[in-house]
Amino acid sequence: MGNVVVVVGVGGMGLACARRIGAGQRLLLADFDASALESAASVLTNSGYDVRTIVVDVAHPWSVENLASLASSMGELRALVHTAGLSPTMAEPARIFAVDLVGTALVIDAFLPLARPGSVAVVIASMAPQLVATPVELERSLATARTDELLDVIGELHKDDPYGAYAVSKRGNQLRVEAAVSAWGERGARIVSISPGLIHTGMGVKEENASDQVVALREATPMGRVGTPEDIAAAVDWLIGPAASFITGIDLRIDGGVVSAVRYVSTDC
Repeated sequence: MGNVVVVVGVGGMGLACARRIGAGQRLLLADFDASALESAASVLTNSGYDVRTIVVDVAHPWSVENLASLASSMGELRALVHTAGLSPTMAEPARIFAVDLVGTALVIDAFLPLARPGSVAVVIASMAPQLVATPVELERSLATARTDELLDVIGELHKDDPYGAYAVSKRGNQLRVEAAVSAWGERGARIVSISPGLIHTGMGVKEENASDQVVALREATPMGRVGTPEDIAAAVDWLIGPAASFITGIDLRIDGGVVSAVRYVSTDC
């Protein structure tokens, strides 16, 4: 039995992470889209990776438990990279909350028993909570409520606003990581989140095509470009490695500086 790397979500960032950190490991890919999963597995298998796959809907506890069980049967958990999620143009608010908020919490819960010394979980959140505020009184509940109570905590909030639902869900991701740090630490493991800015993926392009605000954010990005999936994969590689062995329970924003520019410099966004 060897080390296992689990990547949930095989879109642009997920595939880049799998390629970056999966070599020489047992690589388990999970996604809701069976055809995307098959395509990603084929690309990596043809490049020499040891790949297994499973179709997963992270909004359902039984599906996430099946994923964790398969990962456990393959070996010892080296890294979990959770990239699965829905953007505001992809679904209604209820589904965004179910997948992005509850689904992430379910994955964190299900993989805790697999954590061992040296294991690292990386959750992909978003810079969106920096742009759409989450009510302060809600934050502690997002962090600490039982996973099966999260939708009750949300209630009617942003029920007609997918952008608000997305921002609150991603803030919830950051907070669940913070709240999980002690439990993971007791097992000698670490858990962190990454909040990407504008990244050139299929999802990112779709959002830019649908929103003038996203276009304005791209134009305001101090680095003069959008990010690439490889930018995120490089950060994941560093975070799971020995150079980051004292880093846990935090969120790393990788946005080309756009949040700071909007907050302190730009008046256009």
